[in-house]
Amino acid sequence: MRIPLFFLAFLGGSSALAATSYPVSIAHSSGTTVVRARPLRVVALGPHALDLLLSLGIQPVGYGEASTFIKTPAFGSPIRDIRVLGSRVTSNPVNVGDRFSPSLEILASLKPDLIVGEDYAAQVYPQLSRIAPTLLFKGIDRSEWQKTLPLLAKAVDREAAYANVLKSYAANVQATRSVLAPRFGNQTVLVVWTGGGEGKNTFNVSRRSDWTGGLLSDLGLNVIDGDKTDKAESVLSVEGLVALNPDVVLVLASGTSTPARARADWNSGALTSRLQASRKGQVFFLDYHLFRRIRGPIAAQLIERQLIKDMAPH
Repeated sequence: MRIPLFFLAFLGGSSALAATSYPVSIAHSSGTTVVRARPLRVVALGPHALDLLLSLGIQPVGYGEASTFIKTPAFGSPIRDIRVLGSRVTSNPVNVGDRFSPSLEILASLKPDLIVGEDYAAQVYPQLSRIAPTLLFKGIDRSEWQKTLPLLAKAVDREAAYANVLKSYAANVQATRSVLAPRFGNQTVLVVWTGGGEGKNTFNVSRRSDWTGGLLSDLGLNVIDGDKTDKAESVLSVEGLVALNPDVVLVLASGTSTPARARADWNSGALTSRLQASRKGQVFFLDYHLFRRIRGPIAAQLIERQLIKDMAPH
């Protein structure tokens, strides 16, 4: 596995990292924010921000997310059931509303001293910044979180924790690669997602340049893009799948679909059931939310465990 240079700078050096000296200026996708003191009350806008904060040992006082992914529809109420990452959240964060456009009133009532989200919330960045210092990061591209996490770690005075996260991540990637690469490394792997229903015969393709395709490539899988364009993502019909005819397909169930429903749709299709991946028993049905929306070091570890469980059973 090729380890980026910014990994190597931290591996083995956590004990030498100095504490953050405040105030500190943090550059991010919506500007530069000054954090004047160590944040104690942090709000996470979305699963990506939550993953990054939890990986550094920060428990949020508030959480913003699409209502379909939490079971607390009422803004201002504590959230006790957060999908995938919930078992790691111990703070019962308050539901501040949609991650792209949260309730400013509820946010203000929490008296946060830092708000962390993604650049999807850029339209409300000025309003968020009036409530508390706000950091909005990009997160969808390959290795993006490895560039973001050191900035966030500096903002919250957790740079030693960041170094440990990178050590664990590199070790886990190498361990998973040693299991998957010998079996699948020489086979073509296509990663797609579908919401099922009327759109069950249309598949969006995860590319090597994005979070999911990039991680799987680092794990030793020969991920193919589906086309040769420079578009961020491509869409395939069933006929397009047949033309590619990959050795392995990972189908991510999105929207209201589930891995079980995606499997049923796939197996009922006259063409998809005849692909060589289907004939080899190498079509795997997985959760889109885990594989594409969270995009951080904790998600990577959970994805690796799921892949080993499904693709390399003992």
